[in-house]
Amino acid sequence: MQQNGFQLEHCRPNCPKAACNWQNLYEKMLKKLDELNLLQTLAQKFTPVHYHHLPKISVAGCPNGCSQPNIKDFGISGYVVPKITEIPCAECDVCIGACLEKAITRESQEIIINQDKCISCGDCLRVCPTGTLSGSEKGWIVRYGGRVGRHPQFARLAGQLKTDDEVVSWVIETLQRYIDQGEPEERLTHFLDSIHLTQEQSENVQSGRGSKDSIFEDQKR
Repeated sequence: MQQNGFQLEHCRPNCPKAACNWQNLYEKMLKKLDELNLLQTLAQKFTPVHYHHLPKISVAGCPNGCSQPNIKDFGISGYVVPKITEIPCAECDVCIGACLEKAITRESQEIIINQDKCISCGDCLRVCPTGTLSGSEKGWIVRYGGRVGRHPQFARLAGQLKTDDEVVSWVIETLQRYIDQGEPEERLTHFLDSIHLTQEQSENVQSGRGSKDSIFEDQKR
């Protein structure tokens, strides 16, 4: 997408590991990014415009993050929180074996989920044969400020958003702020280093998950 002034990546279609459907989010993001006319903005800041000047956004359907959201300017990863239902457990222990985080144990006939270890990938839900485990809250974990190169760093956690539209608005509003307030020849990655993007969350937020209580705050440090 260099001809449009940005790079938008996604994970592979029809992946059985996907916690959320990323296709609709990707299409909405692509449309809004095109409307920003970022190439014109970048051309006013940099001559010539190189690859490392382009804003980079990655959309992943699950926390595995095959599209590398942890090293992009904006990283978006789907999540689904597992819930223990009232359906009796078959004691097959398939969910325990499927959990790579070792977050699931069983005591007698009761399944226990360690929320400090769980990353809400949904692997346990896909293998449970009885429906004892089911999905509850789902949405998107959003990060910003990742990069590779001379001074690499992982993207910082901003919070969680439940809908595609909220995610698109968060990215587009931040890019618009960069357009309006970024200094001459200031790369987006350095602009993101100078601002704080976060959101207030409910008290039950654990391990990077939770309910959205307010829109993201973005304040210049």
